[in-house]
Amino acid sequence: MIRVLAPPPRADAVELMESPQPRAVMDECLRELAMLNRLLGVRGLVLRYLRRFVRPGDRALTLADVAAGGADLPQSFVHWGRRRGLRIHAVAIDHHPATVAIARDRSAGMPEIEVLLGDARALPLADHSVDVALLTTALHHLSPQGAVQALRELDRVSRRGFVVTDLVRSRAAYLGSRILAQSLLRSPLTRVDGPLSVLRAYTVSEVRALAEAAGLRDVRLARHPLFRLALVKGA
Repeated sequence: MIRVLAPPPRADAVELMESPQPRAVMDECLRELAMLNRLLGVRGLVLRYLRRFVRPGDRALTLADVAAGGADLPQSFVHWGRRRGLRIHAVAIDHHPATVAIARDRSAGMPEIEVLLGDARALPLADHSVDVALLTTALHHLSPQGAVQALRELDRVSRRGFVVTDLVRSRAAYLGSRILAQSLLRSPLTRVDGPLSVLRAYTVSEVRALAEAAGLRDVRLARHPLFRLALVKGA
């Protein structure tokens, strides 16, 4: 029984979207990822934590969205802030040049969003230069050493804190991702990468160990529905 319920070993295979892809292929992939962020409640989960960083009297909030993909989350948060009279300036950072180009095109007309090419392990930002740093469904793309570096970088660049959310590796999550990929997704990248992302994801205990290795203090680690976790500092 223990062997059946234990999470599968962590995979170290490279996902398709991490390799050079034609722009049209990446564009379709990023659109489906944005759809999944909406349908699976990822956007709502991150916003739930983000709003805790807003203090009474705030007129503006700066954030860095690391591994931002097509920048769908920064766009959503900017619109959310506009409706509340809160100006959100977002720096969307991604390491993939094609993804950065797509994010810039999709963010055209939104001066609140700046899109940069950069690595989560060495962010192109000064110390304490943003209020909040976000890393959403991306920690699993990094090796344990890379994940520790990224966590330290989020802590370095943020003034108020950070929010890391990601998948949790389990056999049930893998089965669910296979069903979702085959029934809902069309992009060849997301159909293959979705289940692989689950196999590359860290367990809760592994993320706790990563946070300890990064020397982080005053962080909270919580489970959330649909096989997700959140590592949060400051909210």
